[in-house]
Amino acid sequence: MKKSSKTIRKDYTKLENEYDNRGHYGLFIKSGRVKLDTKRYKKFFKLPDNKIEHRKSVYYTPSRIRKYDYLSNIFSDKLLQLKRLWINEFSKAIDIIKTPKQVEEDVRTVNLMDGVLDYDEANMSGMLANIRRQKPYKFVIKSIYAQFFQQMMAEINALSLRVMVSQGYKSEDFSKKAFDIFIQGKQKSNQIQFPDFDNYYIFDRAYLVWNFLKHNSLRSYDELKRKYPEMIYDPNNNYKNGDLALTVLKIDERYILDCLDNLHKFFDEVCERGFDENVKDAKWDYDDYFIEQVDLEIEGITNPLGLPAWV
Repeated sequence: MKKSSKTIRKDYTKLENEYDNRGHYGLFIKSGRVKLDTKRYKKFFKLPDNKIEHRKSVYYTPSRIRKYDYLSNIFSDKLLQLKRLWINEFSKAIDIIKTPKQVEEDVRTVNLMDGVLDYDEANMSGMLANIRRQKPYKFVIKSIYAQFFQQMMAEINALSLRVMVSQGYKSEDFSKKAFDIFIQGKQKSNQIQFPDFDNYYIFDRAYLVWNFLKHNSLRSYDELKRKYPEMIYDPNNNYKNGDLALTVLKIDERYILDCLDNLHKFFDEVCERGFDENVKDAKWDYDDYFIEQVDLEIEGITNPLGLPAWV
């Protein structure tokens, strides 16, 4: 419903030149909550959603106070944090590991500089070093992928449990099944299990990959291959119980980034169905969002060089 045309609006005459005052932008704090004059606010900022202009009250008060009052934001930011960790640290660590080609060039150069071998012999020596390097290089790189993936899934699993505990989970045990049952119990109506979620397959596939990496068992191999055969390369079905999962598992940077970019879709569904959240509104519908927008604008005016406070 649109605001009544009889509403008495704020007089901004005295605030017109007070660019360092939040009220200048239509943002006020009353009783610890944001009160937003959207008509004034949108003179300076784009409204995150036009629906906030249609209300019965004079000012718009966001649905929640903090960003992490929405559980979906906790999950999405964890995935973003893990993606930054991969890009800024782990992927850079991979870049400094010598490739077979780099080893070949190093060996060739050293042999030529020693003067013991002629050009063709130095070339051959380099090529042999390249061949010897290929298998350990591939194993080391794949091991880094696996180590990061296991850490990633462990952190996501731990976060899932912490969220459940914050919402009343009492058991000292945790599993994917327990997670599913708990979320079913939180659904107010039309209770459905995880397998019926639209994006469950993203989480389930990652979970089964993680399970296979941890257990290296024939059972975990069979379950992963049956449900997600694209994750296994074993054309002759040679895998045996106790073989290292890495020997047949297809895990690389592309898959890691795919998980980090898309797992939020499953957790969004968890929060929508289990915790009654609007995940789109969760990106902006809280007090701190509007405070941050206004404070950044004020900072740009009062401290355009971005100097630290102690200067």
